Amino acid sequence: MTIKLIALDMDGTLLNRQKLVPEKNALAIKKAMDKGIYVTIATGRMPASASYFAKQLNMNCPVVSCNGGVVKDLNTGKSIYEAHFSKDTITELISICYQKNWYIRWYIGDTIYVRYVDMDMFPAYKTTKGLNIVEVGEDFEKYTENVTQLVVCNLNGKIQEIQDELADIFKDRIGLQQNTGYTMDITPPGIDKAVGLSKLAQYLQIDKSEIMACGDGDNDLAMIEYAGLGVAMENAIDDVKNIAQFITKDCDEDGIAYVIDKFI
Repeated sequence: MTIKLIALDMDGTLLNRQKLVPEKNALAIKKAMDKGIYVTIATGRMPASASYFAKQLNMNCPVVSCNGGVVKDLNTGKSIYEAHFSKDTITELISICYQKNWYIRWYIGDTIYVRYVDMDMFPAYKTTKGLNIVEVGEDFEKYTENVTQLVVCNLNGKIQEIQDELADIFKDRIGLQQNTGYTMDITPPGIDKAVGLSKLAQYLQIDKSEIMACGDGDNDLAMIEYAGLGVAMENAIDDVKNIAQFITKDCDEDGIAYVIDKFI
C-alpha cells in the first residue's frame, strides 16, 4: 500500500492529553513530509485552531476542520471547500439555544461568536493562541451568514439530553457529532470528516486508497472507513477500534509517531 496523504485528528490523536504535539510526533510528521507525503489535520475544531497547529508543524497541504465542513489552504487562507447552514436553520438553532440558556459558540470563517465570553467553556483551546472571539450579546441575527459549525457546551453532564432534544426538533436539518460529554458539535446536514477529506483528496488528485487516516472519536468513524488505511488510537472508543485496520499506541505514548514509523 502506497500512502500519499496522512490525515490526523487532533484531540486524543495528534495532540496528547495536555493538548500539545509530542516531539516524537512532530519529528515523524517531518520525516513523512520529507519523503513527499502530504500530511494534514482533520479535526472538529474551527479553522483557526487547526491552522495554528498545522503551521507549527509546517504541514504541506490544506487542512480539514469543522468536522469536514471546511477545507482551507494554510498559506493563502482560501477555502477549497465550505459547507454552511441555511440562514433559517442556524437562526432557529441559535434562538433555541438562547431560550434554553445553553452555552454555544459558532464559527464564521476564523471568528468565534458567543453570547458572552466564558473561557471555562473552551478547555480544548487552552493551547491555541490568538483566537478571535466576538461577544454578540442578544443581537445574534446579524451573525448568521456562512456559519460552518455550532458547538454546544455544558460542564454538568447534560450534553446527551441536549443532543436528544435537538435531534428531535431538527431531525435531518442538522448533523450531530463528537459528543465529548461536555461539548457537542453541530454541522450542516451530511457533513463529516470523510466529506472534507474527499474534497482534499480530489484537490490533491489522490485516491482514497492512498490515504492513511488516524483518529479516536465518534466523529472520526467516517474518515477511518473512507481511507485506504484506517488507524485507531489505543485510547479510541470501541466503535473506532472495531472498524480500524490498525490500532496504534495511546496519544500520550506518541501513537502517531509509532504508526508513521511502521507504515511510512
